[in-house]
Amino acid sequence: MKISSTLEKTINEQINHELQSHYDYLAIAAWFETTPYAGFASWMQKQSAEEQEHAMKFFNYLNDRGGTVVLSALVKPKAKYKSVVEAFKHALAQEQKITKLIHKLYAQAEKELDYETRHFLSWFLQEQVEEEKSAQDMIDRLELVGDSPHALLRLDAIAAARE
Repeated sequence: MKISSTLEKTINEQINHELQSHYDYLAIAAWFETTPYAGFASWMQKQSAEEQEHAMKFFNYLNDRGGTVVLSALVKPKAKYKSVVEAFKHALAQEQKITKLIHKLYAQAEKELDYETRHFLSWFLQEQVEEEKSAQDMIDRLELVGDSPHALLRLDAIAAARE
């Protein structure tokens, strides 16, 4: 069954938001590359790649349902941060925004009784729990260690080990 025009529009918007997240994380990674924190740069690069994968899941789903993908322009991302914790807080805010948008998309699918889209979105709902937790855990650790160079380097090493 072909997807409704309303859901097609909303999924196209979601593709754009996921690509914007990809771009934002890439910019954070670029900023980290200017710091001694290669592990945090790696963490953000991996997150950027995940967001691109999410965009492609929506892209392919929309095509599979007979919709037309329409890409929009991306906004220039923030390029500098005052601290490591500020960069991760930005990441968490981005994930919280994406979660709200997926909730909106799910509600629209529910309203239209589009069970296929609801099922498709279930994976994203669970993924967002993990995404927000990952960013919040890092913020909690960063706030705990404060400005301790040794502790920050230890967290950087942990971030580098992220799969």
